[in-house]
Amino acid sequence: MISTVRSDFPSDMARAADFPAMGTLENMANETLDRVKHYARENPVSFGLWALGIGFVLGWKLKPW
Repeated sequence: MISTVRSDFPSDMARAADFPAMGTLENMANETLDRVKHYARENPVSFGLWALGIGFVLGWKLKPW
């Protein structure tokens, strides 16, 4: 039996062919947000420390006074 799942194309190219609207900015932003949410669920301490550090630096550099 021939496997129809295997192909010579990279997985991202095969996925893009299945979903033609995948390359839009909205879809890329949603995918990035989903990946960030997944990372936050898998590594909550690391994500929290990164968020605290980025917030501290931005707050320090963008202070209004």
